[in-house]
Amino acid sequence: MRNSEEKRLQRVVAPVCAILFAVFSFVFVAEFQAPSIEAFYNTISTGKLNFSAYMVGFIVSAVLTLLALWLNTLAKFTREWTALAYLPSALILAFITDMDRSIYTDDGSMLSWIFVFILGLLVYSAAAFLFKRILFEKIKNVSVSMNKVLWRNMVLIVLMFCLVGTLSNSEENFKREVRAMSYFSKGDIDDALAVGKKSLVASRELTAMRAYMLVVNGKLGEQLFEYPQYYGSEGLLPPMQRTSPLVPDSVYALIGAKPEPNESVSRFIERTMQNDTVSNNVTKEYYFASLLLDKKLREFKDALFGRYGKTIDKLPKHYREALMLYEYVADSTDVVSFSVNDDAMRKRMEEFRAEEAKHADPVVRGNYVRRYYGDTYWWYFLYGKKE
Repeated sequence: MRNSEEKRLQRVVAPVCAILFAVFSFVFVAEFQAPSIEAFYNTISTGKLNFSAYMVGFIVSAVLTLLALWLNTLAKFTREWTALAYLPSALILAFITDMDRSIYTDDGSMLSWIFVFILGLLVYSAAAFLFKRILFEKIKNVSVSMNKVLWRNMVLIVLMFCLVGTLSNSEENFKREVRAMSYFSKGDIDDALAVGKKSLVASRELTAMRAYMLVVNGKLGEQLFEYPQYYGSEGLLPPMQRTSPLVPDSVYALIGAKPEPNESVSRFIERTMQNDTVSNNVTKEYYFASLLLDKKLREFKDALFGRYGKTIDKLPKHYREALMLYEYVADSTDVVSFSVNDDAMRKRMEEFRAEEAKHADPVVRGNYVRRYYGDTYWWYFLYGKKE
């Protein structure tokens, strides 16, 4: 191929590769991996600047694209190999979007990434050497269509995109935790609680974070079972060692006490309840929630009446649901001396029981009932399980 044709080809191929990589980097950082980067930013920032996903995406995209263009002035990749110039930038992009819980626990290992970078550098260097010393000499006078060159470069670019997606952090629960805490720190509690609400997947960290936000918002007894509960009372509080954006000390400061080493959440909350100098309304709400999560209906009923008397009508929704359920499941030795006077809730309870009667298989029954009543304590008590 003549020199003028080679230059004309590169004037098209090089910008196409640059634009594809820049657009992918921006979208990948700003839309898909912003929570991972924000988590790292929040651990090192002084709080003077607010995190902006689009600004970070633009900076990362620009820097990595310019880095690839500069490196290619040395490597000299052309034609169908032009996209290989973006391999180092792709690895760096994967690295900065691989932030996970280790940023809180300090137990992350860089050995795997050191290996990846060394391997990537070797592949890049070997490809550059082979191209300049062997391949280019063989193909420089061979004519090739622009369409073929573009398609082959796009294949390489897509393969690198797949590599980035494979190596970066893909844990959705972690991203939801960061996103929820970001809203919460700005005072948008409703938006924070809406993050991932429709998903049936929830980590213990996210479950404890939601409980904390509901307590702060005064709606623990009203909305707790609108979210998946897989951990019983253990899901109410975070572990003492931080593993998420939620700082454990902020939760235990609200309660006014900290658990002993290896103490279960239910035992800690019960012990705190018995301490008159520490016990407060927050502790009581956590205590009632722990009894419901551990399906201790009779203890819940006794503790609730001891706290509120038998004034049922103004109790939070899940408390009333639990008491209504107790009317049905109480054994013959227990005299039920109360009644939940809520016609709408009782009608829904009857509909719940009617839906149950339609399905003989317990698994099928639980799944069908969950579609319509998965936000109730009734479903949790009868079908909910701990993981």
